[in-house]
Amino acid sequence: MFALSVTMLITILMFRTKNLYEPMARLEIDPPGSEMFSLRDLLNSGTNDQDYLQTQVQILGSDELAVSVIRTLRLDQNPDIVSRKELEEAKDQNSEQAPSGTQLTPLENTALRSFRKLLTVNQIRNSRLVEVSFVSHDARLAAQTTNTLVNTFIDRNYRNRYEATMQASEWLQGQLSDLRQKVEQSNQALVDYQRVSGIVDVDDRQNTVTQKVGDLNRQLTQAEAERIQLQAYLKMIESGNADSLAQIRNNLLLQTSSQRFAEARAQLAQALAIYGKNNSNVKKLQSQADELEAQVNAERQRVIEEIKTSYAAAQKREELMAQALNEMKGIIGNMNEKMIQYNVLKNEAQANAELYNALLGRLKEAGISAGLKSSNIRVVDQARVLDRPTGPHRLRNIALGLIVGLLGGIALAFLQESLDNTLRTPEDVRAWTGLSSLAMFPLITSPNGHSRRPQLPGATSKPSGNEIQDEQARAGRTLFLEKPRSPEAEAVRSLHTSIMLSRPGKPPRVILVVSPSPGEGKSTVAANLASVLAEHAKACLVDADLRRPTLARVFGVANQSGLSHVLTGSASLDAALARIPDRENLTIVPAGPIPPNPGELMASESMSHVIGSLRERFEYVVIDSPPFIPFADGRALLRLTDGIVLVGRCGKTTRQSIVRSLEILTELHASVLGVVLNGVDIRSPDYHYYHYGYSYSYRYGYGSEYEQVDEEEEG
Repeated sequence: MFALSVTMLITILMFRTKNLYEPMARLEIDPPGSEMFSLRDLLNSGTNDQDYLQTQVQILGSDELAVSVIRTLRLDQNPDIVSRKELEEAKDQNSEQAPSGTQLTPLENTALRSFRKLLTVNQIRNSRLVEVSFVSHDARLAAQTTNTLVNTFIDRNYRNRYEATMQASEWLQGQLSDLRQKVEQSNQALVDYQRVSGIVDVDDRQNTVTQKVGDLNRQLTQAEAERIQLQAYLKMIESGNADSLAQIRNNLLLQTSSQRFAEARAQLAQALAIYGKNNSNVKKLQSQADELEAQVNAERQRVIEEIKTSYAAAQKREELMAQALNEMKGIIGNMNEKMIQYNVLKNEAQANAELYNALLGRLKEAGISAGLKSSNIRVVDQARVLDRPTGPHRLRNIALGLIVGLLGGIALAFLQESLDNTLRTPEDVRAWTGLSSLAMFPLITSPNGHSRRPQLPGATSKPSGNEIQDEQARAGRTLFLEKPRSPEAEAVRSLHTSIMLSRPGKPPRVILVVSPSPGEGKSTVAANLASVLAEHAKACLVDADLRRPTLARVFGVANQSGLSHVLTGSASLDAALARIPDRENLTIVPAGPIPPNPGELMASESMSHVIGSLRERFEYVVIDSPPFIPFADGRALLRLTDGIVLVGRCGKTTRQSIVRSLEILTELHASVLGVVLNGVDIRSPDYHYYHYGYSYSYRYGYGSEYEQVDEEEEG
């Protein structure tokens, strides 16, 4: 329904909307300075091309440009831009103020607001093209407005650049006369200083002096290195390691003499061993050896003296080089002082000359640019009068409306479901309590298949006059087993089976039926559970809801003597037991008159004795208790039972109440058998896969006319 409503609304709006025309003009906006002659270096230095393009796009959408177009085309008098009602009001006033540059008339203000909404200016990505379009119901007006805006923008851009160029030209002319004097003064100062200081060819002299200083530095470094090396040789000689010097090791004469000396000593030693030292040959060999030894020592001493001489020469050379370098540094210092002043004057003269030439060239370019009317903006495509409307896109908008409506309807459905915090499916029961669903009692329906509110016992519209027959008729509508093949009867049997299988081999005998709040069908569940248990064994149904008892009226038994009398000691248990005529194994203990203190009676020892006696007499005992959350009566009965059946009503029992009930039962260490979901619409799509058998029963005419007891309405 939501999707249909949205689609119909959009369809009506689309077909009631007039055709729209949106012609498009394209501009190419180049960076400033791209024209043949420009003053970009002076007027737009440091401007980013992309920033410039974005600035021009914003100018195209400016109010000043829009007002100019409105006044040119008289759009403030056009009914497509300004409503007819406002035009008539302006005519009736007869005192329309004259428009000015800063103050607009009321019609111009209205036209300006409409103009902003109808104008679109977009930059094409990765290009220098800008698209301009204006929307109107009149195709000719749309094209005319778009072209007028583009032409006005180009004219204003040229006018602004022309005015800036003229201002720059005037400023340049004033600066050129001053610069001409500065150039002359700086050149004259340079010549005067050159004549006074005697600097004729500064660059050559400066290079020669610098080269000399460099040569002296290199020679001084070499002298220092040579002196240090020779000094190291002398230290080796002084320490007695002269033979380790390369000059001595590599001396050929010394090597030859040393070899001959070694051979002579060898021959001498051999001769001494053979002939003795007085032999003439021995003496001759001795003389030769001494001579060779003297030669070796003399040659070694000569090399050492040569090293010492070289060291002295190197030391002297180093001193001379250092002295010459110091003298040259003094010359350089004096020259540098002169060169500093000279360079300052020379640079100043060059800078003045370059600036003068540059400004003179710019002045000539400015005159040429102003004469050529050059611009960096070019119209690529003008807006044309369209023969077909560009909007509205009716089919597309209707399709989008349908999609949006469907999505909105789905969202509303999910929102409605999320806001519903009641239990509706067995999955809700398991998700919020962690317990399995023992059974699902179907929603009571009327013979025509429509759901109806339960009729409480005693509220029939046409009593028969026989009280017993009326009560039995109402009991037939509350007890589901009266029609064995009905979905309600199947639900009761499912509950019985689940309870019997909850503890295989030892099913619970005393079962307490509770619900979080009134009106959730716990009495109906208790009555039907007792009825199905009575089909297999002796069963007793105890109406322990001493606040709003209902079971006596359901089964049509007298309520003069009941549980309240037994607990107060005014009657015996045998007197309170009531047999059901058409159910041999079913016995009921009605509640009796409502006592002033039902909570104290439930927690008394008398109640324990009553339940103990019933446990001995019957195979199964089903206890119907008051609502669990508002009253503490049911909590007092937990210690007397073997299992608890928690009842919740579909669409009524909230998740918070069922969770709170389970928390209380857990804190009291109660044995919860499971949850019965009551009032389920088994024909709903949510239960299609759970209740094929129920749907089968409905298909073949086994609908129900039963009613469920609603404790909330019984008062």
